[in-house]
Amino acid sequence: MRWLAMAALVTLTACARPAAEEQIRTQLQGMSDAVADGNARSFMTPIAEDFAADTWQLDRRGARLLLHRELQAHQRIRVRLFDIEVDLTSDDRATARFQAVLTGGSGLVPEQGSWYRVQTGWRRSGSDWELINASWQRVAGR
Repeated sequence: MRWLAMAALVTLTACARPAAEEQIRTQLQGMSDAVADGNARSFMTPIAEDFAADTWQLDRRGARLLLHRELQAHQRIRVRLFDIEVDLTSDDRATARFQAVLTGGSGLVPEQGSWYRVQTGWRRSGSDWELINASWQRVAGR
């Protein structure tokens, strides 16, 4: 009987991890979609009040101002995320590393583009995940 309880516990734990990883991936995709839609409010929704970015020493307010500046500077912004790796470090903490290609311009053809390597930290808040920190490094582009 004990082994059955242990098997059930292992199964539940295994099922919980992919769900958490999927929630973080969904948050990232939602943030990318929000940028493409020019919706700063939706982009900022998963960002925690105590957010801190190592890159440029940004807090939540600074991240919002940077986003608004970029949305004003480019009529159209697209974000493509790839190579997303989510690691759960505990039940309520995770990191997500990925590559991001950002393009911007005023027409159908992008006038600018950059490729970044990004690392983010996440914290579970109730049933949601909040972005608590980020750092990024430009790999190519301007």
